[in-house]
Amino acid sequence: MNENYINENNIDSEHRIESVINDCKVTIYFSKNRNNHVERNILENLLDTFENRMNAQIGC
Repeated sequence: MNENYINENNIDSEHRIESVINDCKVTIYFSKNRNNHVERNILENLLDTFENRMNAQIGC
């Protein structure tokens, strides 16, 4: 990602999550502009995923 794109789209280049999925490196960058609706959706999805994993482990 080049510096112009980062500046034009107000991306926080220091705040990112990196992971490897099936031999593919994935990087998620965050915007400097906070969006409460997006944040809430992401947190709800993370909680749902966590709950599903816990249920699968304990057999509920």
